[in-house]
Amino acid sequence: MNDKALIFLKILLAIVLIFSNTVSAHENSDIWPRTVLITNDNGIDDIKLIELARAFAPVAQTYVVAPLEDRSGSTHMLSFNSKGKLEVKSFSLGEGIRAFGVDGYPADCVILALAGIMRGNPPDIIISGINGGPNLGQDWIWSGTIGAARIGAYLGLPAIAVSGLDDDIPGAIKAATQWVVQLAKSDIVRELKPPQYLTVSIPRVSSNEIKGVRVAERAGLLARGVFDKTSNKDSLAHQEGWEFKAETANLIPPTSDVALYNSGYIVIVPMKADEHDYELLSRLKGSSEIFPDWPSKK
Repeated sequence: MNDKALIFLKILLAIVLIFSNTVSAHENSDIWPRTVLITNDNGIDDIKLIELARAFAPVAQTYVVAPLEDRSGSTHMLSFNSKGKLEVKSFSLGEGIRAFGVDGYPADCVILALAGIMRGNPPDIIISGINGGPNLGQDWIWSGTIGAARIGAYLGLPAIAVSGLDDDIPGAIKAATQWVVQLAKSDIVRELKPPQYLTVSIPRVSSNEIKGVRVAERAGLLARGVFDKTSNKDSLAHQEGWEFKAETANLIPPTSDVALYNSGYIVIVPMKADEHDYELLSRLKGSSEIFPDWPSKK
């Protein structure tokens, strides 16, 4: 294990120890959430993040730790292991908001906040977003918005990833931010247990066109990359954008996130950051004989 990986492991251990001493006190508070951490993958200057922070500031201690630039599609990528250090700048986003821009990815921002900026005062909840485009179906795999919430949940905190808001629609930001504050204060969010988190997709329509809220499963893999030949016959070049797989268009379950979102509903998908397959793990434990033997050294 190299020195940078060891430092990163120490950071994670420090976060766990901090939470074991302080999170339970927050959970027992009559006021919840008392402290909120907000991040995103679009960058700290994104108006949707700024307005979300301003909506939380009157009701909770509000921290913003977000990338200095757009880091969309970064999943839960970290730059700690490659850089060894991160540049951090203070920002003024409004009264009651402590804001910091980070020269890194959304997941970097979460870890830096928990192990550094908010050490000793961990947030009750992490809100990632609000992202401009929806994160539906397979999008959770590569979304930086979801990646930030996911790493927060993995480290033991309730988290929500919010996507899909069109800030060009009059009144859309105000309606969405007020609703997210109420969602964060709800019992269902307060009762999330590690490594649970929620992903939320808000239709990109005016607030009076939204039909309500639905909980759904993900629709699965619906898109593929589009590739073109280059002048070198042995290589391929990536073409911008994604191509919808027409052969799956009629296979989208009507109760899935994609179908409900397209029908005008805010869609909430419950997720877990722990990817253990416990059923298979239980079945395979103690069954090492079913795997190929390792060749003996000669």
